[in-house]
Amino acid sequence: MPLPELKKKIVYVDQFAFSNIMKVLDPNAKGHERAIAEPFWKELFETLSVVCHIQLVACPDSREHQHESLTSPFYKTLKRTYEHFSGGESFQDSEAIRLRQVGRITTAWLKNEAATFDFDPESISSGRLHDWGDRIYITVDGFMPGMVEDLRAMRSRTHEGLKEVFEMWQREKKSFKDVFEVEKTGYREQLIRSRAEDARRQAQMLVLIMRGTMPSLDDILPPRPATQLLSLKYAIEMQVGREKAPQKLEEFLNSTAMDEAPFNVIAATMYASLAQKAAAGQKEPPNQGTATDINIVSTLLPYCDVMFVDNKCRALLQDVPREFALPYPRKVFSPNTGAEFIRYLTQLRDSVTPEHLALIEQCYGPDPLKPATTIYGLGDRKESSGTGESTAAASDDNQC
Repeated sequence: MPLPELKKKIVYVDQFAFSNIMKVLDPNAKGHERAIAEPFWKELFETLSVVCHIQLVACPDSREHQHESLTSPFYKTLKRTYEHFSGGESFQDSEAIRLRQVGRITTAWLKNEAATFDFDPESISSGRLHDWGDRIYITVDGFMPGMVEDLRAMRSRTHEGLKEVFEMWQREKKSFKDVFEVEKTGYREQLIRSRAEDARRQAQMLVLIMRGTMPSLDDILPPRPATQLLSLKYAIEMQVGREKAPQKLEEFLNSTAMDEAPFNVIAATMYASLAQKAAAGQKEPPNQGTATDINIVSTLLPYCDVMFVDNKCRALLQDVPREFALPYPRKVFSPNTGAEFIRYLTQLRDSVTPEHLALIEQCYGPDPLKPATTIYGLGDRKESSGTGESTAAASDDNQC
């Protein structure tokens, strides 16, 4: 039968929250006792499960959820947890979102127009976020050998680099504006540097081939900045033709148009906020998840109605000077404002009409407002062992 159209709230929940929910539900998980000692995580699980189940909230997962789960000892149970809420719907990875915004800016720049963004969350997701959720969804595990080690190494390098920058901010005590303006140029400068680095890489690969040595896969595959630059080159070629493209690309890279991309402005704002904390005397350097948090918020914030992040990440947004306030009226919660987040979700739940609940019961079963008590695959409800890599989950027991 035909179902009415939905307009769900788009809610992004950070990995640390899913980790705590998983530990509450799985008595075998390390940290279970600490997690159940905080009633908030059980309440969040129950309340968020209900509003997802009754189709008021879409809670897409992200590539960062996958990567952070892969590098933890709880990969499968964490994957089960975030997919319990996402129903298999995912946001595109952060770099794809950045390329989309840069592409919009490039087209506008070539036409000498101001770039505009609609921030439609479905434009950066794997599916229809506002559709009625399927009762059954299927997800697949897939990662290359050595990927986990590479992720850990990359995260460690990024953290060490941020610690060095934090120490520099402690010494130099620059103003918010100075750091903000410098950080906005970072993405563009990375692309410019990648042009020279890619030329050197190709020259080295040619030398290896001439010597009869087969280049490795890492030698052959271009680094991500080089791929981004190539995408930018093709986008310009489509607008002005192949002959004029090199000159236009050079002009575009030397302009400041890309610096005003939403992801650039948000990230620069958060890093400038962190720099102010360093200048004000904060001794503790940012933790290993800080760069990932800024990456997620800077790319997803404009597309979400609500984000739930950790306290330090939220503070980076809260402590921004008024004149640099971001123009996105989104709600950002953290454990310090956890009661407000629960209240927000509860108000959504209580706004549902009897007619809507009747449809939910027809589609998904009785007692739609009864909170779930567990997630399939966690604790005593372990999946049966098998040889395949694919996993499937059904929307039973009020799961979304």
